[in-house]
Amino acid sequence: MTAALLWVATIAAAYQALRNFETTPGRAAAAPKSWPQASRISRASDWTLVMLVHPHCSCSRASVRELQAVIESAPSIRPTVLVYRPTGFARGWERTDVYEAATRLRRTRVVIDDDGREAGLFGGFTSGQTFLYDRNGRLRFSGGITSLRGHAGINSGRTGVIDIVSSRGAPATHPVFGCAIATGNAKEQR
Repeated sequence: MTAALLWVATIAAAYQALRNFETTPGRAAAAPKSWPQASRISRASDWTLVMLVHPHCSCSRASVRELQAVIESAPSIRPTVLVYRPTGFARGWERTDVYEAATRLRRTRVVIDDDGREAGLFGGFTSGQTFLYDRNGRLRFSGGITSLRGHAGINSGRTGVIDIVSSRGAPATHPVFGCAIATGNAKEQR
C-alpha cells in the first residue's frame, strides 16, 4: 500500500511540475514602441512581423506552426524569423528542424541572429517572441502566439495579431512561452 501511494504521489508531482513548466511564460520583451533604427532587418511597406527563435527549443516548433497560421490568415504581413546562434558555436548549429520549418514558410525571411544582437535591439529575451509593426514603424503587438509552451492551436496571441492586421485594432500583448535567448546587449544582461 505504501508503495502504491508513493507511486501515485510521484506521478502527481511529475504532472504538476510539467504543468507548471508549460504554463509559465518566459521573460516579456522590453519592446521599443517604434522600429529600432539600428536594426539590419528591413521593414516592409505594410505590416512587418519579427519572430525570435531558439533553434534548439522544443517550444519553437509550436511558434513556427502558429506563425504559419498567421501568414495564411493575414497575407499583408511580411515576416522575418530571427534564428539565434550564440558565439562560439559552429555554423550549422542552428540548422535544426525548427530552422528548416521556418525556411519553408511563405513570404518569410529567415536571418541568423549571432549572439541575439537583433533580438536585443527589439528588446526580446524569449524564443517565440513576436513583434508586429505597422507601415509607420509603430509597435502594434508584442508577445507570443502560442497558448502554452510547445502547444499550437487557436489562442489570443495568434488571433490578436490577425485582428490587428485585418481591422487595424488596438495594440495588444500576449505572454510568450519559450526558451531564453541571450542577447548581446549588456544592458539586457542582469
